[in-house]
Amino acid sequence: MPIARHAVRTFCSTHRDCFSELIIHTDGSLTNEDRHDLSSMTEGMPFRFVEPWQRRQMIDQICIDFPRTRAFLDGSGYRAKMEIPVVEQKPYFYFDSDVVWLQTCTNLLGDGTINLFSTESWTWYPGIRKASVWAKSGIPRRVNSGFYFLKDPFPFDRMERLLSAGLYEPEAPWATDQEIMAFLYPAMRLYHQDDLMRSRRGIIYNLVNLKAGSLHFPGRMWETHLAQIATLHPTTLPREIRITDPIPLVMSEIMRMKIMLSTAQARWSRGPVEIYRRIRARLKKTEEFAVLR
Repeated sequence: MPIARHAVRTFCSTHRDCFSELIIHTDGSLTNEDRHDLSSMTEGMPFRFVEPWQRRQMIDQICIDFPRTRAFLDGSGYRAKMEIPVVEQKPYFYFDSDVVWLQTCTNLLGDGTINLFSTESWTWYPGIRKASVWAKSGIPRRVNSGFYFLKDPFPFDRMERLLSAGLYEPEAPWATDQEIMAFLYPAMRLYHQDDLMRSRRGIIYNLVNLKAGSLHFPGRMWETHLAQIATLHPTTLPREIRITDPIPLVMSEIMRMKIMLSTAQARWSRGPVEIYRRIRARLKKTEEFAVLR
């Protein structure tokens, strides 16, 4: 809630004239006070809440012929996020509750003819299995699902294949929905990572001077920015986001990811990783960044 209220506020203040309705999908944990708080942040934009039980009712009907997908969606955590592309009518634009919007982005839907996804600096697909199949299938690398635009119906047959062929392990450590989305929607383009940014650990961003349309704060990285965010007044000056073509995933990047995952799990690596992040933060120090001390 501390960041979700500002995700709603900054998006509605910059994009209320670009979209007809804001749909807030909840995880079932909101109190009445939370609902009132989020409602007060919508800046006059029409909105409604969708509860888990409402999604479950739709899933019971939609997934009757897709048992593996239905069983997958019975899980918790990131699997609840996967309910949204199953139940929501396309096209729609989605953003996580930890994305802060800095100005109006005029082309979040692109030209409306292709699916669009956010991206990041390296591939984070912990749940993939049979890596050679992924590398041979032309799956886009470095897909992030913090915000995206979907125009195509949910590909149930492709989802069933992903699960039945053992290409994905839902219970893998740090498994996410973004490798699933990359597999399900390989015909996509990407928002440029410098225009719609993802935060990096160890770096404090100057949100007033940041030359980006938004900043995504996964992993609670918003905590060190909350005071800034609370006083932020996004600009409504229009900004056109660059759209880029994806690069297919290759085995070398999959191996790099596996090595980094193994390193992140090892106790001996935590100190060196932290030192690296601090050095990186100091090298990045400009008017847009400050060093986390």
